Amino acid sequence: MLQCFHCSSPLDPAMSECPACGAEIEMSRLTGILGSVCRNCDAFNEPGTTTCVSCGESLAPRPPVPVLGSAPHATESAAEPPREVPPIDFEAVLVEDPDFEPTTTPHPIELLETVPDDGPEPGLSATSFRGAPPVLPFEAVALEPAAAGASPSASRGGPPPFHLVLDRGDGREGASLPLTGDDVIGGPNATFPFPDDPWLAPMHATFRFRDGRLLVVDEGSTGGTFLRLRGLSVPLRPGDCFALGDRMLRFGGTLPPASPPAPDGTRRIGSPRPAGPSVLLEERLAGGVTGRVWLRPGPSITLGRAGCAVNLGDDPFLSQAHAEVLLDTDGTARLRDLGSANGTFVRIPPRAERELRDGDRVRVGRQVLRVAEH
Repeated sequence: MLQCFHCSSPLDPAMSECPACGAEIEMSRLTGILGSVCRNCDAFNEPGTTTCVSCGESLAPRPPVPVLGSAPHATESAAEPPREVPPIDFEAVLVEDPDFEPTTTPHPIELLETVPDDGPEPGLSATSFRGAPPVLPFEAVALEPAAAGASPSASRGGPPPFHLVLDRGDGREGASLPLTGDDVIGGPNATFPFPDDPWLAPMHATFRFRDGRLLVVDEGSTGGTFLRLRGLSVPLRPGDCFALGDRMLRFGGTLPPASPPAPDGTRRIGSPRPAGPSVLLEERLAGGVTGRVWLRPGPSITLGRAGCAVNLGDDPFLSQAHAEVLLDTDGTARLRDLGSANGTFVRIPPRAERELRDGDRVRVGRQVLRVAEH
């Protein structure tokens, strides 16, 4: 908890002056220069941001808290004229708060653990899953069937409860795309054509309703279908692809151990190996070829525009510190978004389907589509 250096009143880091004595708070200048951290979800926000880009919580100062103290002292201090106190640097100091309770997350996080796969969902044939790649854990969420009589209007024959909004793409940003069922995103023959996007297949992905739920299905497109992360972190497996801004990366896995020496005891010469566990990250260039390759040690590999372990360069859709790969002690890796403004997208397996909710974002080619409720 922060307290005023002069009158010990509780303070909020976003305040510019003490609500009790009027002393200037220099710490607020730092948040305006370096950015601020959300009180609700601990996500980093760029300078000047008024609403948290991760959870939507307001970053404005909280209402002033009354000064603690006995009633007679409060009455006497109220009668005194305000004191003229010259501002000093870093007048707010950290003290322990015995009544502090951690802030609970407003929504449950369902993306941290893998749900065991007990087979195809009800209503899906087993043949549709034959040969399909394993489900990414970040979307391995058990889907419960809709309760009887509680299905949205789409299951009752009324208008669908969702539509799509083009957040970024071919210049029609903000356009609303109505959903009617089995709506295909792709080339000129699709329900929603984007003829100027060369990265879209004629049938790239399909949006359909089933049991009152909206699903997106990848149609085996070369470029793939990507979903924006909606949890704190997701496991990474070798070969997984993810997108940050306009940069496409591939996780190459952890660095394998050194090969054993020859029968005569001779070892292969080469550059020094990293001291600890390390991972390989590859940049995937247009046309499906590999660009830059990074070998970085753990436990944390930050990715962003500049000042990170992996600097991806100038990209208007990249935050300075955009995402992070976390390397656990057991050799597994996780991908975490660092509260970036434009999000981190992970590719779903070809021919796989995922349930969508209000606010989810899907990336196909250069188009970023947001799911919105009516």
